[in-house]
Amino acid sequence: MSSRAEEATFGVRPSRLKARREAVGALSGTQRLLFVLALFTFGLSSIYTSVALLSRVTPALFPGRSLVDGLNGLPLGNLVTKLPVSSPGQDSAFNQRINLLIMGIDRRPLPGPQANYSDVVRWGGNTDTLIVATIDPLAKTVSLLSFPRDMWIDIHPPGGGVFQQRINYSFDMGLNAGKTVDAGAKQLETDMKADFGININYYVTLDFTGVEKLVDVIGGVDVNVPPDLAVYNWFYSDDDIHGQYVNFPPGPQHLDGYHAVAFGRNRNPTDFARIKRQQLVIEAAMKKIFSLNLLANPLDLWNAYGDTIHTDVPVGKMPGYALLLKETQGKPMNTFSLGDPVNGVPTMLPFTTDAGAAVLHWNPQNVQYWLAQTFTKAEYSASTVEIRNGAGPTGGAETSALGHYLAYSKGLPTVYYGPDQPLQPTSTITLYGTAKQQLATDMAGWLGIDPATIITQPRNNDPTLPDVMVVVGQDFKIPGN
Repeated sequence: MSSRAEEATFGVRPSRLKARREAVGALSGTQRLLFVLALFTFGLSSIYTSVALLSRVTPALFPGRSLVDGLNGLPLGNLVTKLPVSSPGQDSAFNQRINLLIMGIDRRPLPGPQANYSDVVRWGGNTDTLIVATIDPLAKTVSLLSFPRDMWIDIHPPGGGVFQQRINYSFDMGLNAGKTVDAGAKQLETDMKADFGININYYVTLDFTGVEKLVDVIGGVDVNVPPDLAVYNWFYSDDDIHGQYVNFPPGPQHLDGYHAVAFGRNRNPTDFARIKRQQLVIEAAMKKIFSLNLLANPLDLWNAYGDTIHTDVPVGKMPGYALLLKETQGKPMNTFSLGDPVNGVPTMLPFTTDAGAAVLHWNPQNVQYWLAQTFTKAEYSASTVEIRNGAGPTGGAETSALGHYLAYSKGLPTVYYGPDQPLQPTSTITLYGTAKQQLATDMAGWLGIDPATIITQPRNNDPTLPDVMVVVGQDFKIPGN
């Protein structure tokens, strides 16, 4: 039963409601219009607040995209595009590269249920496959940079200090010290940052059994084997107990999981060739994934096969990353290897340690070149730059130094030298067409040239013209000097 206080309260409400209705009824036509406009304004402000919030959340979950991208073609799309909602700029954290550390563990299949094994036992082993995959949300491109397993690097243990060891030792050391896969990955991420300046966002670890399973899930892969990577009569075993002879002759080959892993593990004649084989398998797998549209439901894919890998990629980010990968379809995947030479100069040099271990020392300039090529800015992708000497007899060395600077330090993909020009007192930049306006402007900043002096010429669909041409004048100074 209600108390007297409750009865009193309930008894007052109808009279208040009646009074409000009478007050509204007494409003004039103008007052009613103002009242309706106030409600409409409040509604619009609420919609705008929601859109503004979504405009901030969208690029965080879907890198390289804005709210407007998802509403184009929808009834409210045109309205939203007219709202003063900002999208993240090119330098926004949401549009920065996503660097994924991929580690293939050389571990044989474990007997019995793997759930009974600790992370150290299940994932213990050296990272004989080590790749950094980098995705550019703006250019919608994917690049792979492979690291030879025997690279001799500085290891930076959590307790402090530095010592040298093979790069494939870093993960296993962290795993055994921290007793988790995450600890192993974080150790390798630390060494990647300290030795090469690479910031890793997330990691993925998988063993060869997991790779077999994933390749079989997509129905195998189609690889076109080049003659220099062909394999003949090689006895392969994935468990050190059973084995068979395998052949991978030149030409198109359809590989199931077992044979795809076997092909990717062959090191004849060197580990550098193995890297090339692995990259061929990865490219073939991505093409197959695109053709089957498997990225349409990434969470279903993860729920079905996530137990074959270990990763710290948040589940909430997987749909956005899957969409980003889909948008790279049709663009060639850029594959690089620190095992490759640069202009005939070896990047890796065989070396024997005092303990008798055969390892690889590396050429720092060449490594910088491959890093610059892998992580080049979206605005510079697929660009060509021609350099000409207009400084006279002494300009040859400066022209060469500029080419080295643009390719090694700035990561411009194609830099070449043109014929000498007549003597000119000042350096000039010529932009052909407008596609690489940002590159021309940035180059002017690097070289201390007034951007207002950039010469713009029509391209006229001439494929022989570069995007940007630089003529080194008598006033030229090497950047940084």
